[in-house]
Amino acid sequence: MEAFDGIQENIALVDRLENSCAIVHSDSDEGIQRLNQEAAKVIANARRAGIEIAPERAMTWLTGNAARSLGIAGHTGTLAPGKMADVVIWNGTPFSSYALAEQVFIDGARVYDRSDRRLQPVSDFRLGQEAN
Repeated sequence: MEAFDGIQENIALVDRLENSCAIVHSDSDEGIQRLNQEAAKVIANARRAGIEIAPERAMTWLTGNAARSLGIAGHTGTLAPGKMADVVIWNGTPFSSYALAEQVFIDGARVYDRSDRRLQPVSDFRLGQEAN
């Protein structure tokens, strides 16, 4: 019911306030995996309400603002020398449901690369894949 009654552009409204700390988050194991798409929904709903949100601004809802709210912005949340960061390189805007992760770096190590089979997850789940 909470999602049904929610104000879809609420994060954008909070973000417009001085010294605000708008964050996209989820308590759901499913939702946490798609926060970029949740931010995209806010961008679209804000646009319908007459509020334009730059993608760079929306990215802070997922990164810098989240770290700031937890009091760890000095250690993580933005890309800067000396900070901790896991990084995903996308093949398009991360706010598109069609975007694919090309590479993933965790603790400085490339742990996933779409073009390198050695750095792809191994699974016996073959739904939608051709048999080799």
